Amino acid sequence: MKKIICHLLMFSVFVFASRTVLAQMPTASERATKTTNWMKSNLKLTDDQVSKVQDINLKYANKMDELKNSTDTKKQKMATMKSDESAKDAELKTVLNDSQYQSWLQKKEEMKKEMKEKMKEKKSMK
Repeated sequence: MKKIICHLLMFSVFVFASRTVLAQMPTASERATKTTNWMKSNLKLTDDQVSKVQDINLKYANKMDELKNSTDTKKQKMATMKSDESAKDAELKTVLNDSQYQSWLQKKEEMKKEMKEKMKEKKSMK
């Protein structure tokens, strides 16, 4: 009887923890909106650009979700991510002016560097 109660308790904790983690993950739409809002304020997008950029960001956020859920190998996923990133940049280039696009590329590189540093910190803490 004690084992059954213990297993039920462990199962309940697991289910609760899973729901908590899933609840914290932003949806593709939320991520796209956050990125678009960031771009709107940092790149000074026009209203026309905002709607086009939102569509592009949502398209690639959805693709990222599909990729996360795919059964591809890590190497295949990385290759797909790189090609999607290039395609997204090409689409953004048609919407943004030259100055905005250059700022976007520069900010994107800065964010990549910051992410790499954070990953190194996490690895060193283990």
